[in-house]
Amino acid sequence: MSKKIRIPIKIAIFTIIFYLLCICVSAVFRDDYASYGRILMHELYEQDNIDIMYCGASHVSHGITAKIADKENGKNNFSTGTAAQTINGTYAILRQAVKLYKIEKVFLELDFAVATQPSVKKRKGFKADYLVSRYIKDPCIRFEYLTSISTPKYYINHFLPIGKDKYMTLNPKDLAYRFKSIVSGDYFNYVYEDEDAEYDGKGCLLDLRPVKNGTFENNKDEGPIRVWDVTDDWKNTVDKIIALCKENNIELIFYSQPCTDFYLHEKGNYDEYYQFCKDFTSSRGFDYYDFNLAKEKYQLLEDEDFHDDNHFSKQGVYKWTQIFCDYFFTHKIPKDDMFHSSYAEKIALQKDKIYGLVMKMSDDKKSLDITPIKNHVEDSRITYDVFVKVDGKESQVCTKTPDKHIVLPAKQSGTVRVVSFIDGVEQTNCKTHFTTF
Repeated sequence: MSKKIRIPIKIAIFTIIFYLLCICVSAVFRDDYASYGRILMHELYEQDNIDIMYCGASHVSHGITAKIADKENGKNNFSTGTAAQTINGTYAILRQAVKLYKIEKVFLELDFAVATQPSVKKRKGFKADYLVSRYIKDPCIRFEYLTSISTPKYYINHFLPIGKDKYMTLNPKDLAYRFKSIVSGDYFNYVYEDEDAEYDGKGCLLDLRPVKNGTFENNKDEGPIRVWDVTDDWKNTVDKIIALCKENNIELIFYSQPCTDFYLHEKGNYDEYYQFCKDFTSSRGFDYYDFNLAKEKYQLLEDEDFHDDNHFSKQGVYKWTQIFCDYFFTHKIPKDDMFHSSYAEKIALQKDKIYGLVMKMSDDKKSLDITPIKNHVEDSRITYDVFVKVDGKESQVCTKTPDKHIVLPAKQSGTVRVVSFIDGVEQTNCKTHFTTF
């Protein structure tokens, strides 16, 4: 055998053996037992049919529970949101589902955190993408998906079973836990175990840690929604979703799931994003339903309906799924009366309210600056009670003060709790840690 033939054969054999070894290593060290995305994608392939599909990122998995939707519309509903899912991942999952099922309707959630993700040329981290790509069965869809999410310099990492962001671990505790689940059969039975959350079936995750009413706080200023950063990559992929639905006679509906007013008001420019989505969808012949603009007589949400500032808790998922169904399916909510014309209009009609507090330590760590996230209430009507807890003992340092700059005890470490009031009526009760060393 000539040298010209032997060398390519050796390279091919080495490549095959190396790839098989990577598969073995990946199988041993993969850390995906606790991923609800793994269970979601398994269930996706187990359906007799999917009639109505909800697409997007984590808002979707924390938004619609099929246990209510199935009863209200008499169809088989399925949510396909995974953590930090990109629009490319949404398109890939939808393509896979369309190959398997006769889908009647698709709801696409337009989360601004997804719309403003970096462009393909600027992307570096791919953990959310690999969570999706591993479970796409169609090789053509998987290949096109992986080559669409980045520039070619990342392709080797994309296609090798091992690599950065590939859900692998060397932590003995995690490996032992996964091995135990394999031996018990829970891994192959797709049992979801998490003391803080439960899997509700067909793509819905229920968080069991609701926020207590009046306790939203942040320790940094949130920047505005970067509407100017919505890329052509995102727009073009949405257009691909539109084309896919038209080609398969699927009704496509664009919507946004409600977040807390604390989250949106802190951003400061939600109407700018709303107008962008409205213009973008209408230019393509679609309506846009933004439930952040829903009237409170139809959609009254409390802090306890959320487990953070933009994802529902268990009770929020059940409450909002019913609202969603009453609007789109049972028509108990009149279509022409559900929404305000803008987010600003919704806020203007609210009662005076403080949504939460931004509590930032000063650069010298000697004091705390308070910024109330509020609607139209005047600062002059707001006061604060401030408590400091050190070594388990809490003491009050300010009573009904209008001052938003609080000097903290020197050389101490503990918790500061701030209670806000409007005209003496309590609004929020927030706390954060501090260290003045």
